[in-house]
Amino acid sequence: MKKSLLVGGLATMMLATGCQMPEQGQTLQRTANHDSHQPNGGHYPINQLNESDDYNHFGYTRYERDLVMDNDRQPVVPVIDRGRLSDAVTRMVLTNDVVNEAGALVTDKYVLVAYDAQADNREYVADQVKRSALSIVPRYYEVYISDNHDHFDEIERFQHLTSATSDIEETLEQTIDEMKLQSPQGQYNEETDDNINIMQSKQRRLMDR
Repeated sequence: MKKSLLVGGLATMMLATGCQMPEQGQTLQRTANHDSHQPNGGHYPINQLNESDDYNHFGYTRYERDLVMDNDRQPVVPVIDRGRLSDAVTRMVLTNDVVNEAGALVTDKYVLVAYDAQADNREYVADQVKRSALSIVPRYYEVYISDNHDHFDEIERFQHLTSATSDIEETLEQTIDEMKLQSPQGQYNEETDDNINIMQSKQRRLMDR
């Protein structure tokens, strides 16, 4: 767990934590893709260890204001690369030894994770999976998980849709309700889990179930 939290903490430092509306997100995505002054096309990347020789280097960026303004004199705001983030979440979930398969969908505000685990203690595994996903996504995301194999197909059907798709919010929420009803969601509590004693006590209770 410590390994997952450490890697997740480092990756989270590479992400923006600002929130955006769905329509704005689409506009910013298109603008960032065509801005030559923004590194990585205006996206915040998450690299695998073997993708970058500079992984251990510190990061530093400095601009003059004119270099990050578009033609209308508005700042070009970097956005999350949702494809890379979904890849990173899936890989992070698979760092849990009992998880054999995982899939993650990242929208403008939700992260939906389906996973297959060979373990009797569903509550404990759910807590670890939830923690793994939360360790790597921006704090404004809501994370929902499911160990029901049918939900692989459920979340996969959204992969080619966008925030502007008609009725997408309602459809996503229906899927989320199913995930919450059919699978444990973990017992991660942001307000108390920073206390190592509280977290360890909770883990012991989950393992005894």
